[in-house]
Amino acid sequence: MAQSYKFLRASVTVFKVLAWVTVAVQVITGLMLIIGGGEPVLIGGVEIPARLVGVLNFVAAGVYFFSLWLMSSLLRLLLDVRDRLPG
Repeated sequence: MAQSYKFLRASVTVFKVLAWVTVAVQVITGLMLIIGGGEPVLIGGVEIPARLVGVLNFVAAGVYFFSLWLMSSLLRLLLDVRDRLPG
């Protein structure tokens, strides 16, 4: 049974890598917006200061990281349960 579901087993690693890459990109983008400031960003017809958007990038980084890591853990759990089933 160890060789079955190779795609799902590989996707566990892919989700973990995507989680770390997402955090890195979001944090770098957030720092650039916080340090650089710049023009207000138009979101939904409302001008939001660029520094606030930088802070929101940090929040989004946490949410995306948690979501991707949770997906990875959930797939790992389901694969472990599948391996323990008889038959």
